[in-house]
Amino acid sequence: MSTPTTTQEAPPPQPGDRVAVLLVDDQIIIGEAVRRILATQKGIEFIFCQDGQAALAQAATSNPTVILQDLVMPGVDGLDLVRGYRSQQVTAETPIIVLSSKEEGATKAAAFSAGANDYIVKLPDPLELLARIRYHSRAFEAQLRAKALAESERRRLEAERKAQAVSARNTLIFGLAKLAESRDTDTGQHLERIAAYSRVLAEQLRASMPQLTDEWILNLQLASSLHDIGKVGIPDGVLLKAGKLTPEERTVIERHPAIGAAALDAILARQPDDELLRMARNIAASHHERWDGTGYPSRLREEQIPLESRIVSVADVYDALTSKRVYKPALSHEEALKIITGGRGTQFDPRVVTALEQCELVFHLAGRQFHDEADLPARETA
Repeated sequence: MSTPTTTQEAPPPQPGDRVAVLLVDDQIIIGEAVRRILATQKGIEFIFCQDGQAALAQAATSNPTVILQDLVMPGVDGLDLVRGYRSQQVTAETPIIVLSSKEEGATKAAAFSAGANDYIVKLPDPLELLARIRYHSRAFEAQLRAKALAESERRRLEAERKAQAVSARNTLIFGLAKLAESRDTDTGQHLERIAAYSRVLAEQLRASMPQLTDEWILNLQLASSLHDIGKVGIPDGVLLKAGKLTPEERTVIERHPAIGAAALDAILARQPDDELLRMARNIAASHHERWDGTGYPSRLREEQIPLESRIVSVADVYDALTSKRVYKPALSHEEALKIITGGRGTQFDPRVVTALEQCELVFHLAGRQFHDEADLPARETA
């Protein structure tokens, strides 16, 4: 009784496997033979190159998962091509199977030394060729996936470290601003209100100024807290004086924008590419400049004044008007709005004032949440 024979089959392709074979051989008969072998399997891409001089360029553009390289070709050494594949970035790690008619150990050793991954005496059994092609392709694709995952994880960790660094920097910046503010016990949550007012104004301005990105507005919100950082250099006798300042004292208080700018310039010298610090420096230096050029300390006018400073200028004056001080009561929102609109085109940028008018309700409510009820005008606490 005879035993039944079994038909051998090549291992089936796995889901997601990509197999692209580049054969570099000057003989058409070899190319056709390999094509026929590969054609028995679905999903295998086949590229045939007879010109050894064009092989490196062909390998770079066709993105093979396996290169089948003949050793003996006219005009070029097959081993030189193997070294060439390894020297160009796109094929530096692509699996290379050398095809040769030689069985000598020295020839095989030379092929592996040049960078080959495998060596087959041509033409091999079809099943063996297919198995080796699939093995090297899968290993190559697995290597690429592992590298992609490693790169993704590296980027995630880098983004996480950057976010942590930015968070720490932002916390330190706001802490520094609060430390400076603590010298003036009559301002309440002034910094929080300035940040809220500035953000609302910037969001409104974005309707006509699309260059104001989310990042720009978030930077403005934090940078605004450093607008008065220069007051750390003002003597208590002037900074905390309850009554009207003398002309000499006024000169002293008007130094705080330059003091703040100098302090932030020193930090910027170490971090010249930090846009948040650059914005904070501009605000500290210019939030008392006026649209008509009569402000201080540099008598800048109109567009010479950074936009961030023009926004904070309106926010700062509004907060000063609507906040209670030992020397004055708080004005109502309507009264403050009337004063600010009266400064359109003289003290304030007309566009920023218009933005305030367009969003006045949101603007008012944004700051009110940081006001103590006892400090608000009677008509606003009802």
